[in-house]
Amino acid sequence: MLGVKAFARIRVLRASFFGLPKVGRRGVGSGIRWYASPAGYKKGEDAPGFKKIFLVALVGTLMFVQAANSLDKNKPKTSFSEEEFENVMNGLKRRVAMFPAGTLNVKFLPSSSESILKTIKAGPAAVIDPIEAVEHFRQQKDGIYEALLNDLKSKYGSDYTKKLPSGMLVMLIGKYMKEKCSMNDEVVIVNFPDTIKDAIKFENEVCTVSKVLVPKIDTDSEVCRYYETVHKVKPL
Repeated sequence: MLGVKAFARIRVLRASFFGLPKVGRRGVGSGIRWYASPAGYKKGEDAPGFKKIFLVALVGTLMFVQAANSLDKNKPKTSFSEEEFENVMNGLKRRVAMFPAGTLNVKFLPSSSESILKTIKAGPAAVIDPIEAVEHFRQQKDGIYEALLNDLKSKYGSDYTKKLPSGMLVMLIGKYMKEKCSMNDEVVIVNFPDTIKDAIKFENEVCTVSKVLVPKIDTDSEVCRYYETVHKVKPL
């Protein structure tokens, strides 16, 4: 049979191995009283269990996945699926234009000679000259754009229409057409557009274009090549 000292030593070793509080003894009379060491766990305090470790790991994983997804959303889009591309294009078409499709028959004449311009003006179409449109708003006393346009003319002279803020020329042409054109009119906008950017902005915000009239000597222009892709070019 084990002695009291050997038994006490076994209890201490077992407590150390399983993480239990250290124990000691003190004699009271002829009996033995066991007590917890002050360095042990407090009452009600347990070592981290499997459930706690599992929950911490799960929360950490969820936070990592969320952060990764957030980074993916902030990456620039470098490619589109066919469906994504169609959604982008449909979004552009949803912009509200000044003139709904079919309201006007609008044609561009990006460049022209005097003879071509004379022929166009002699026809049934209403002719819109961007320079005349801008001048119309510059000369409106107390108009919204009067001060800005007069400042630009004072600074740049007769070429001030080429120095307008980005997008302003398209906007003024659209407003001018609102005042001058009626439903179902045929309209030719001369000497416009100079760039593909203005062409796209016009069709998105003002009106769709049915044809682009191009003299044969200008069929290699940037605007002409752009509209050839949608079969809207008509050589003159």
